[in-house]
Amino acid sequence: WLMPVHPSPTYHKYDVMDYYDIDPVYVTLEDFQEFLAACEERGIKVIMDLVLNHSSSKHPWFIQACDYLKGLGDGEPDVSECPYFAYYHFSKEQGKGYYAVEGTDWYYEGQFWSEMPDLNLDCEALLEEIAEITKYWLDMGVGGFRLDAVKEFYTEGQQENIDFLRWLTDVVKAQKEDAYLVGEAWLNI
Repeated sequence: WLMPVHPSPTYHKYDVMDYYDIDPVYVTLEDFQEFLAACEERGIKVIMDLVLNHSSSKHPWFIQACDYLKGLGDGEPDVSECPYFAYYHFSKEQGKGYYAVEGTDWYYEGQFWSEMPDLNLDCEALLEEIAEITKYWLDMGVGGFRLDAVKEFYTEGQQENIDFLRWLTDVVKAQKEDAYLVGEAWLNI
């Protein structure tokens, strides 16, 4: 099991800047492919941490969405002009865990940290992107995924979290029947 290895500006790597690459502080993508092949030769399956709650505030999706909002003025957002706007939770209301988009009257949700904007897992285009991400890594030889903070995909949305996990499981199992999925879920009892 590999903790987050995607490019990220932090030491912990839970704020992903690119879901299709390996952070160069570890290895190159080619090195990673050689590692997967060597593990496969030895009958070892590699599980990658897959962070789907949020991305980095430095991810191109988020940067483009914020730049779009900065240029929008008083107009209403149009996802046909900027599909990445729908990848996140933007609002004109500052709710709990929401942060200002600099230079606008918009806010974005970032329940874990201001630099980790929450992904909008109700966005169909983002779900298609997530399916492409899992396929990319499974096709490369990854054996499955460890999913971070699975009860936090939807803030206080237990059924929505379950529904998303069911969808993701169906997608991953359709891509690779023997793929392994495990989720992190903490409860204080």
